Parts: sequence; C-alpha cells; structure tokens
Amino acid sequence: MIFKMGKKKKKILAAVAWPYVNGDIHIGHLAGYLFPADIYARFNRLIGNEVLMVSGSDCYGTPITLEADKRGIRPEDIVAEYHEKNKRLFQETLKLSFDIYTKTTTENHHGLVRDAFVRLAGKGFIFRDTANQYYSESERRFLPDRYVEGKCPKCGYEEARSDQCDKCGLLFEQGELLNPRSKVSGTPVILRPSEHYFLDWPKLEPFLKEYIDSKRDWRPWVLNETKGWLDNGLRPRAITRDIDWGVPIPTDRLPEDLRIEGAEHKRIYVWFEAVMGYLSATIEWAKINKKDWKEWWYGEDLLHAYFMGKDNLVFHTLFWPGELHGYDERIHLPDKPFVNQFLNLEGRKFSKSRGITIDSEYIVRTYGLDPVRFYLASINPESADTNFAWDDFVAKVNDVLIGNFGNFINRTLTLAEGVDLDGVGVDKEVEEKILATFGRAEECLSGGSFRDYLNTILELSDFGNKYLSGHEPWKIKKTNPEEFRRVIKNALFLVEALHIVSAPLLPETSGKISDMLGVSPVAQWPITRVVEHISETLKRAKISEAAPLFQKIDPEVAEKERSRLSSN
Repeated sequence: MIFKMGKKKKKILAAVAWPYVNGDIHIGHLAGYLFPADIYARFNRLIGNEVLMVSGSDCYGTPITLEADKRGIRPEDIVAEYHEKNKRLFQETLKLSFDIYTKTTTENHHGLVRDAFVRLAGKGFIFRDTANQYYSESERRFLPDRYVEGKCPKCGYEEARSDQCDKCGLLFEQGELLNPRSKVSGTPVILRPSEHYFLDWPKLEPFLKEYIDSKRDWRPWVLNETKGWLDNGLRPRAITRDIDWGVPIPTDRLPEDLRIEGAEHKRIYVWFEAVMGYLSATIEWAKINKKDWKEWWYGEDLLHAYFMGKDNLVFHTLFWPGELHGYDERIHLPDKPFVNQFLNLEGRKFSKSRGITIDSEYIVRTYGLDPVRFYLASINPESADTNFAWDDFVAKVNDVLIGNFGNFINRTLTLAEGVDLDGVGVDKEVEEKILATFGRAEECLSGGSFRDYLNTILELSDFGNKYLSGHEPWKIKKTNPEEFRRVIKNALFLVEALHIVSAPLLPETSGKISDMLGVSPVAQWPITRVVEHISETLKRAKISEAAPLFQKIDPEVAEKERSRLSSN
C-alpha cells in the first residue's frame, strides 16, 4: 500500500463555533466542536499544512442578556467574566491550539459587520419591512427571541424559544410558536408590528442551490438537511431586533429610502453578525501578526473547515455562504462543515438549570485531559445523537485506553530498555500494518471521521498486543537473544507508529512517550517514507524506565458521579 498524503500544502482555516459567554463550557461543547476542531488542526499542522484555528466569544446573543437580567448586572459584566474564564479554560486546562480566540465586542468585528451590512444593502440584498414581534404588555417592551418560550408546533417541546426549537431544530417565524410567554415574567405575549431590516434570501437562493449541488463530500445527513431547507424555499429573514445589546445599525451610511425610524434602539441580529467572526478573527490575527488576511480568504490552495453542533447547521451551510457571496463573490466559501449531532448525558439532554451537566474543567482536572479526549472521540456524535455514560467512560478508559493502547506501549518499553537493536530488521507484516494505519488515519482525519480515526489507532495497538503475545519475547530473552531482539525491534516500530499517529488526539500522552523513548516531540507525520522515518527516529532513541501512561479509574466512581446527577 502506498501512503499518499497532502500532495500540495494548503492553508487550512479551522473555523470553530463561537460559544455564548453566558455560562460554563460543558462536555457537550467538547464533543460537539472543540475537540474535533483541535484534532483536525493538530493533524493538518503535522502533515505540513499551514493552519489558522480561529474562534471567540459570541457576546451578543440574548442568552447573555438573560443571564445579566437574572443576576442584576450588565451584559458587559457577563462578557468580561466568562470570556476570560473560557480563555483560561481553553489555554490552560483543555490546551486547545487556537491561533486566536477573540470576541464579537471588538471594534474590528463591529467594523466588518457594519461594512458587510452596507455592502449587502447596496447590492439590493437587504430591504426594510414591518414584522410582527413578540411584545410583553406586562413588561411594556418588545422581547428578543430567547426571552420568549412556548410549545414547538412540530415536536411539542414545551420550552422551545421563539425562533428555534432546541429539541428538534425547527426554526420559527414570529407567530408560529404555540402558547408563547415571557421567560422573565411568565405572562403571555402578543405580536406587535415593528419595522426591521430583512435579508432577501430568495435573491440568493439560485446561487445557494448551485453551491450546495457541488458539495458531494459533506456528511450525508448534513447535506440532506441543507437540501431540505432549499427544497422548501427560502424566505426573507429579519436581521435586526428591538434590543439595545448588539452591533449598532450603520444607519448613517444607508441611503435615505433605507433608513428606518428608531434604528438607534435596534441592533443587528446575532445570527447575522456572529458568523462574520470567522472573517473578523482572521483580520484581527493578521493585524497582530503583520500578515495579509486576504491570503486566507482569496488565495490559492485554501480549505475552510467549520466545526459546530447541529443547532447551528443552517447558519453555516446556507446563511453564512449566502452572506459571504453577497459580500464579495470572489471570497472563499465554506468547504467542509463538520456538523455534529448532540451528546446526551446518561440518556438525558444537557440542562444547566436541572443540574444535568458535567463541567469541562471538573472532568479534565479529575480524570485527565487525554482520557477525556479519548472517550469523547469514541462517542463523537458525527451522524446521530450519542450518550455519555459514566459506566462506559470508566470501562473504556480502563479496558481500552489503558488495557489496549497503554498496555502495549508499557509492555514494549519495559522489555526494550537497554536492548541493543542495531542491525535488526523489521518484518514486512509490521511494515504493511503501519503503512495501512497511516493511510487510513489520514483518510479519516481529512474527512472528519474522528471515531474511525480512533478505531484505527486501537486496531494498531491491538495488533501490537497480539504480536507480543504471539511471540512471547519474555520467554526467549535468554534462550534465543537474536529472535528476542527482532521481536522487540518490531514492537518498538509499532510503538513509534502509535506515538506519531495518535499525536493529534492525545497530545499530553504523546509528550510522555517522547520522554520515555528519549526522542523529540512529534513534529510531523511522515508523508511517503513512513518506515524510513520511524527507523531514523528509533536510531536516536534512548529508552528510559517505562512508566504507566494513564491512571486507572476506580469503578466505584461511576456510581458516585451518576448519583450526583440523580440528586439534581
């Protein structure tokens, strides 16, 4: 098998969904978009691609104002608290490899959003119209979407918000929600007319159909759901709201016939402006690093990969490409939207208010970063909702990560310490298995199949364990030293292959293996000379005393953690 990878180097934009800064990051966020994006970015750096991994805090969603109202403080205070907290979490605890993590309150972001608004308006994609919006008579104000909840007309979920059902994903127009009520006062709300700006999606629909028809390599369910939106026909959608927290409307830059009364009390709607963060973050990064941002959006050999949960699907597969095309027909559009479905917890939907959640900081500090990355990759919700279960977490860490992967590496390094392996060859069977593993791993990672990538790693370590068990080198160390050396050399080749291939998934473990082998940290995946690369690396190896890579988890932990959830 010939190992083919990355013929021409690319600029990879890893565009990671922007979390709302209204609460702590739970493991659903880790599985949904943060860890997959980090694995993908690390992999592409190792094969020699230039990677720019961008994201930031989504500061203008109504979840922020709701949290501020509950606590009696300003939205700015919520943003300041959670933005800094999340930055520390991402950098120090989760060790995500962001090149920039910014926020939507920057003047840089505001400037881009206002420029895009004016440009889209100038091209006839934005118009003014009157729309019905929910109004609370008891509170004497219009209410943003997340301030209103009711019953979903499709699935019957009783806590759907006024623009989207978090359970089935249906998007609503104002007035379609059943039994709407204010989340603040609990009183019924009514519809009242209010003038707003709309994006004319029917004008962009022919372009979007052509764009989607060209995307044959998307996950099938993502492509089907996107096509379903187009099949139903796109309707104009309001891009402003009656709210005082958000990006101001650039009224002074609009022609007279497009100006609406009271625009100073309205703001650009978050779904329209937040996705522009991928572009504004690139511009901000380029300014800081004295680079040309246009190389990432107009250059050659570009690949833009997006990472998000399914509640953000349509905003990234249709709305964002449409906005970009309307902004500039020459700009690079999304190539691969790696949209994940939802992660549940012990069979239930995550809910902070009900205590059905696992804080990311807590689980990583308690059980280790790489065991959490490993387990969440094993249940990555790529094509269907999956479930985090404490029993399963403990079993897979103990029996698979440690019992399979860690066990093989530890056994081999223990046997190999002090053994002279100069002049010893490697079996063709081992070489072929390593080549096949790298080829399959590259295919999985390029296509966003993170569960299959993990399985490929485990198949190689399982092969290694069976190789050791089949040859029993501990029995022939004295009776057949040449055969012993041959077996150990083959096992070490497998260890170094695992060291390299698992580096995007298990960065801390990769560092530990480097130390025990006495080699440099993994800096690249071999492109065409896999066996030669491993051989050259092992010539420099100075194996130190082997130590366990992971600590086993007490099985009783599962029951304790589960009962902690049950008590909420």
